[in-house]
Amino acid sequence: MPPRTEIGIDGSDFRINGAPTYAGRWHEGRRIEGLLLNSRMVQAIFDDANPRTRPNWAYPDTGIWDPDRNTRELCAMLPVYRAHGLLAITVGLQGGGSIYRPEIFEHYRNSAFTPEGELEPAYLERLLRVLEAADRSGMVVIVNYFYWKQQRFQDDAAVCRATEAATQWLLESGHRNILVDIKNEIREADDILSSRGIHRLLDIARSTTQDGRRLLVATSTHPEKHLPDGSWPALCDFFMPHGNNSEPDDFRRELLAFREEPVVAERARPICCNEDSIHVASLDAAIDAGASWGYYDQGYGSVGYHGRHDWSARDREADHAELSGFQTVPVNWSINTAHKRAFFDRVKEVTGAGATP
Repeated sequence: MPPRTEIGIDGSDFRINGAPTYAGRWHEGRRIEGLLLNSRMVQAIFDDANPRTRPNWAYPDTGIWDPDRNTRELCAMLPVYRAHGLLAITVGLQGGGSIYRPEIFEHYRNSAFTPEGELEPAYLERLLRVLEAADRSGMVVIVNYFYWKQQRFQDDAAVCRATEAATQWLLESGHRNILVDIKNEIREADDILSSRGIHRLLDIARSTTQDGRRLLVATSTHPEKHLPDGSWPALCDFFMPHGNNSEPDDFRRELLAFREEPVVAERARPICCNEDSIHVASLDAAIDAGASWGYYDQGYGSVGYHGRHDWSARDREADHAELSGFQTVPVNWSINTAHKRAFFDRVKEVTGAGATP
């Protein structure tokens, strides 16, 4: 079946199937057209190859971990997310942090890549299911390649091979609802997965083509510094500053200043934060600044403090129906908590999803 959903960029706007996203939509005097409101769902294809840490991800209702169930339940929720006006999710080939206790965080193995830079078929099968389900739902998948805690490559050449292989596979999938986030939250450093080396991987992803077509690529930046040193901005089709560390008013000012930076302003490109927090006020701050925004809901039981919220305040819920967050595994992908409901209700209101014209 031919793809139904194709993402594109026109200046600073996103387009789907040639038309502006949220076409004609304004809300409270702010232009919504052209935005790509999204949510961080990086564990959509999660698994763990370490038998010692794998039991930590067991579902409370079955007592076992099931990566296929995890992907299946995420895919089943995509039409519901879309009905609320959400247009994109971020999915990670190496996921993101789940439980940050050292005895777990230092040893779990969640990666679609081998240390040599080859692709793991089981991850690709699950990713294909997500791409297909998103395509049917009219949604975009932001595919993040690399997460810092899973950087277990034998050398830089393996990282380059992984980048080319993942990009080629995505092109060959036939799906056109794909944006690429090469590395989650680059920081200022010299290695190939940091700000002064990431241009090599961006160039590989941009240069990998099929029938003359390439993917739209970028790399997200750590909230401590939205524009770390390096030549990477010139190779980005859009920008992905993260807002976790900033209060809403501060983030609004940061985004407005970011837009005026010479390396950003040299040509019009979308600004798409794809990781912030559970705080809906930050969604509105991003919209005020003309930027897209990404919901990040870690969930209790992670033993961490993220996005200005203390996720160590409570233990992980014992009942599957009550599992919080979208990142602490196992995930309940439904809109089942007050945090999730507040976000999706606000997205529905802002985008006018389901409203009668």
